Amino acid sequence: MTSATLRPGAAAPAPLPPPPPPEVRPARDGEEEPLARTLAAAFHDDALMRWAFPDGTHRARVLPAFFRVHLAQCLAHDGVMTTDALDGALLFLPPGVWENPARRDTRTARALDRALDTATHPQAAHRLAAITRLQQRRHPVHRPHYYLAFIGVRPVTRHARTAAALLAAVTARIDADGQAAYAETSSPGGAHLCATHGFTRFGEAIALPGGGPQLRPMWRGPR
Repeated sequence: MTSATLRPGAAAPAPLPPPPPPEVRPARDGEEEPLARTLAAAFHDDALMRWAFPDGTHRARVLPAFFRVHLAQCLAHDGVMTTDALDGALLFLPPGVWENPARRDTRTARALDRALDTATHPQAAHRLAAITRLQQRRHPVHRPHYYLAFIGVRPVTRHARTAAALLAAVTARIDADGQAAYAETSSPGGAHLCATHGFTRFGEAIALPGGGPQLRPMWRGPR
């Protein structure tokens, strides 16, 4: 392999400008499968997913199916943003969908049960149920808001730029609607990303049982 060298006294080349942020757009029907794979890769080593699915082989197998269920739920409400490269996605639900149990899609619970292979791995089903119960107890009620469920970027991509572009696009939509937003973050990086886009901590962290990881509730008021 050869490389260029500078002549003595020659000026160093100017640094290249950073690439522009990725273009963000709503996901389209038919993109569920590649986006499920992207999210599965993004969350494979996430502390929350490692706690819910402690068996790494099982986790790798079921996460694409897990995210296909959530993608279908959010796509039904135009709640998925992605990039042309499909290397990241942000899943969200508009006001009134999460908060009102009568409007929840009961098929989602059944689809998750099938996706998680609960007969073979009942521990995973119990842990996900524990997460859901704790989230429901802390989720703000009587306050209309968007619920940001998942944001993930394929590990090989520039994580911070893509994630920031996705969140900026969604918060712009939220602001255009004059609404608030709520999220739970499972990592310090996610909490920092939300904070840079106007979210603040919303009460104490949600501690998962048995020494599990914590979720950080975050709130962003209407702009």
